[in-house]
Amino acid sequence: MRRLAPLCLALAAALLGCSSGSGPSEGGAPAGPSKTPVTSSGSAAKPQVTFGERLPIARYSYTADESAVIESAQQILTKRCLRTYGITYEPAKREAETSTSADRRYGLSSSSEAARLGYHPDLGPLPAGPDLPEDALRVFYGNRGAEPGTAEKVVYKGREVPRNGCFGQSVAQLAKKYDAPEAAEIARAISTQSYQDSLTEPKVKEVFRNWSACMRSSGFRYTTPLEPANNREFQREDISTKEKETARADVRCKEKTDLLDIWFKAESALQKAEIDKNSKPLKELLTAHRKKTEAARRIVAEG
Repeated sequence: MRRLAPLCLALAAALLGCSSGSGPSEGGAPAGPSKTPVTSSGSAAKPQVTFGERLPIARYSYTADESAVIESAQQILTKRCLRTYGITYEPAKREAETSTSADRRYGLSSSSEAARLGYHPDLGPLPAGPDLPEDALRVFYGNRGAEPGTAEKVVYKGREVPRNGCFGQSVAQLAKKYDAPEAAEIARAISTQSYQDSLTEPKVKEVFRNWSACMRSSGFRYTTPLEPANNREFQREDISTKEKETARADVRCKEKTDLLDIWFKAESALQKAEIDKNSKPLKELLTAHRKKTEAARRIVAEG
């Protein structure tokens, strides 16, 4: 059976929108230090900087464990639905997360990634879809990919299939009952706006100037750390020597000027102020997360 969970997670987000995430960065992770990942060789991998996980608003995202149990419940509900169509499906066992990639909320922060990839993302292997025959896949996914507003229906052995397939129906089944979309939107807005507002904070602007001066001394002319990754020259498929050299200098200058910590603290302060103003809906969001996770655990226990 092929690995499925990451693909299904992406599809779930596409079906419903990120109804309970905290914003454009990481989401789905608790505040506080993350566990040290283990590489395939069994040795401890070097933990990377994770700013998104430590921001105050991250508390209002699902934890990694909560996300895992919800994904498992979605898979079990999908399995039950497929069974009603006479389709046998056994979800792949969820693999342990082994990524050592640093988050990039504030741009590059990992010297090893800079040296290896420049500004290119570390995507890892692409997840495979469910190992099902073509006609069964139509039951799994339904009318996904059809033009919006089209009336095309998927029929399998004389029975109509849910528009978004068994998987889409399973995602919606949990979401409809337990999600708090309005509260989740507030959390998302806080995460998005705090990032934008942090760019105009005096301390952040000052450290940007210091970073720019550091880069200039290394032979690179950029005003802010947002600019290098948007350099068209670095958006090609191949990774040039110039890109890697720029990326290494970028991270060195961030470390020298303490840019990442200063930026993180400035944004954290902005988020805390907004969280205080929106304490009631955010508490409702935490309650919704708890109830959804409890329901998911019951589904997983039932199998």
